[in-house]
Amino acid sequence: MTKIVVGEPQLNQRSDRGDHTSTLCISVVIPTADRPQTIGPAIQKIFANTVQPYEVIVIDQSRTDRTLKALSSFIQAGKITYLQDTGLGVSRARNVGWRKASGEIIAFTDDDAHTDLHWLENVRQTFERSDLNIGVLGGKIIPFYEQKNPDWSIPKRWEYLLPAYDQGDTLSLYEGTSLPAGVNYSIYRSLLEKFDGFDEDLGPNLSRNLQIYGEDADLARRISQNGFSLVYNPNCVVYHPVPLSRQNQNFLNKRLISEGATFAFMQIKSSNLGKDLVSLSKSFIRYSNFVLQGKDTDELYYLRGKILVLLKCGLFKQPPNSL
Repeated sequence: MTKIVVGEPQLNQRSDRGDHTSTLCISVVIPTADRPQTIGPAIQKIFANTVQPYEVIVIDQSRTDRTLKALSSFIQAGKITYLQDTGLGVSRARNVGWRKASGEIIAFTDDDAHTDLHWLENVRQTFERSDLNIGVLGGKIIPFYEQKNPDWSIPKRWEYLLPAYDQGDTLSLYEGTSLPAGVNYSIYRSLLEKFDGFDEDLGPNLSRNLQIYGEDADLARRISQNGFSLVYNPNCVVYHPVPLSRQNQNFLNKRLISEGATFAFMQIKSSNLGKDLVSLSKSFIRYSNFVLQGKDTDELYYLRGKILVLLKCGLFKQPPNSL
């Protein structure tokens, strides 16, 4: 069994190529870290697709060898390219993956997601259209529950954090502030090269106490600002599990702190110190009012994360890894 450790001068172990009737080749890239129980089923769903991927690349940042053992049958059969990455962070893992990939299209998904049987077929058909000027292609993200907490349900305004996304059943552009999510995110490799991939200051990272998300949104926004379209295809479907650990108020509160932190960091990237200070003062006043009134609202946790990042990363210029 060959382990390819990122950074070592070894030849890449390529997966078997699928059969193709199109000139467009799709490389599927999956970052993983300490999820040996879900990565295998996720890969099986990809190979069950009606259109086979050109290659499947798994970037493993696990702290033990359990994920490698879970993938051994795929590796020995030559079905996947396995990259063991000693770095941290989903953005780094995705960047490592697409840079190793050979396909014209890079389709990203998660190590616990289940792609629809027609996912790759619909990705390919959408990119084959000449009228869309695609920057990033996304689609439906449908949550599924193996177990359900009967005593709690997430407020509808926060369902996208599960994650979940449904813009209807019509091929269209993303609406309003909505942007494609990394679990269902396909893009030309050439655009990843042009825009230097994902910002590694963003995205889940095991080295941080406070997670800052938004690496997928940040890249999509940069691409959109340069004239490319963010396309939603309802037939590009990915199913995402919602474990019991995400079905409680404690999860939502922690996730909202990260959501506020993410918004603040994205604001810092695109503004100046003066605007950051105005935003900080407004957020602090609003937060203080909630505290003085004894209100324990969703927005209280959101503002807590926002204020922390505006202070540390905006005012004091500390890096995200200090959070």
